[in-house]
Amino acid sequence: MSRKLRLIACVTGVVVPCLFALGGSAVADETFKATAIIPVPGGINSFDIGFVDADIHTYAVANRTGAAVDIVDTNTNTLVKQLTAIPPFQGVRTNFGASSGPDGVIIVDHKEVWAGDAPPNCNPVGCAPGSTIKAIDIASGNTIAVMDTGGQRRADELCEDVGHEVVLVANDDPIDSFITFWSTESHKMLGKISFLAGSTDPNGKVIANGIEQCKYDPRIGKYVMNIPATFDTSVPPNSLPGVVVVISRDAPFKVEKVIPVDPTCVGNAGLALGPDHQIALGCGSGPGLGSEIIDDRTGNLIKLLPGQSGDEIWYNPGDNHYFFTGDTSLGVVDPNGSQDASAPTQSGSHSVAADMLKNQVYVPINSSGGLCGTLNGCIAVFTAQHDDRCLTEGMPVLDHDDGDDPVFMRPRCGEHDGDDHRADR
Repeated sequence: MSRKLRLIACVTGVVVPCLFALGGSAVADETFKATAIIPVPGGINSFDIGFVDADIHTYAVANRTGAAVDIVDTNTNTLVKQLTAIPPFQGVRTNFGASSGPDGVIIVDHKEVWAGDAPPNCNPVGCAPGSTIKAIDIASGNTIAVMDTGGQRRADELCEDVGHEVVLVANDDPIDSFITFWSTESHKMLGKISFLAGSTDPNGKVIANGIEQCKYDPRIGKYVMNIPATFDTSVPPNSLPGVVVVISRDAPFKVEKVIPVDPTCVGNAGLALGPDHQIALGCGSGPGLGSEIIDDRTGNLIKLLPGQSGDEIWYNPGDNHYFFTGDTSLGVVDPNGSQDASAPTQSGSHSVAADMLKNQVYVPINSSGGLCGTLNGCIAVFTAQHDDRCLTEGMPVLDHDDGDDPVFMRPRCGEHDGDDHRADR
C-alpha cells in the first residue's frame, strides 16, 4: 500500500503541541550527486533565492539573467514557465549592489509567486525609493499585485506566517535596513520595523549591517531572522557580530529577543527550521569557521558544524537532512550534527531548495563550471541512492488545508512503498 502523509490540523493561530522528535538516523552511504540537469532558456548565470512547494510539485527560483522567476515541475524536472512581471523585473545591474532583481522568492497559497525586486529608477549613483514585491499568478502568469516597500535598494528575503496569511519582506541593504509585513489576502502593508542607524523606531532593538534569511517558526509562534552583522557606534570599531532576532507574530511587530551567535559563525545568512526545536544557521566560510544549530526556545547552542557555510540553507524533512550552499559544494548535515559527503557544485552556487516528497535538491549553477555542459548555466538536481526517504516525525512543515488553515505534516517513518520508498500524496 502507498504510504500516506498524516496531517494533524492546527486551530488557526494556535500551535498544536506535537512531539517534535529527531527521527531516524541517516544511512551511512547516503551520497548526493547531480542526477539531472535542467537547461534554462536564455541562461541563469545570475540568480538568487529558490523555493519548493511540494504540494504542487513546483520549484521556483529567481533568475536575474532572464529577469524572471523560473518554474520547474518537480515531477518531471523540466522547466515549464518563466514568469515575468508588469512592470518588469530589473534583471542584472552591475553598477552597484542590491539593485538587481528578482531576488527573494516564495510561493503563497499554492498559486502565487512573490518575488522581491529593486527600484526601477536608478542611475550610477543610486536609486530613487521604489523597491517592490511582485505577486504573480503561477497558472496564468499574470501580475496580481505590485507592492511598494519604499526602499532605495532591493526587496530581498521573504518568509510567510501561513496561519495569519502574512509575509515578512526584508530590504537588506544598509541604506534601507528595514522589514515590512504584508497581507497575502489584500496585498496591503501591515507594519514595518527599522534597523537603520539613527532610526527612532523602538521596535528594532539592533542596528543591522545586512538582513538575511527568515522563517516563521510555528513552534514558538514568532518569526526568526538572521542579521549577519550589527553596529554599535559606542563600541569601536563599531561593527559587531551577527545575531538572530525573534519577532512578534502580531502587530505592532517588534523584536522581542536578540540571540547572539557563536564566534565561529561569522556573517550568519542562511536559516532553516529543523526537527525538534532546532534552527540551523548558515554562516560564512574560512579557516576555523562553520555553521551552527541552536534551540529556538532558548537560543542555546546545540551543535557546531565546522566547515559548513551557506547564504541560503534548507531543511528537508523527507530525508532528515540540512543542505548548506558552501563555496563550491552542497553540504549535507544530519540533525545530530554528523556531516555526510558533500556534493560538488560550482563557485557562486548560493541557492538551494528541496522537494520533501521527491527528496530532490535543486541548486542553480552558473556558467563558470562544467557541471551544466553549457555556458548558459543550469539548474542541477541532486539525489542520493540511499537517502532516508521518510518524513521526519514532528517536523513543523506548514502546509495548507483547503488553501487556508495551517496544518502540521506528521507522516509515519518506516512504512515503505515497495522498491521506491517514496512518499505519496
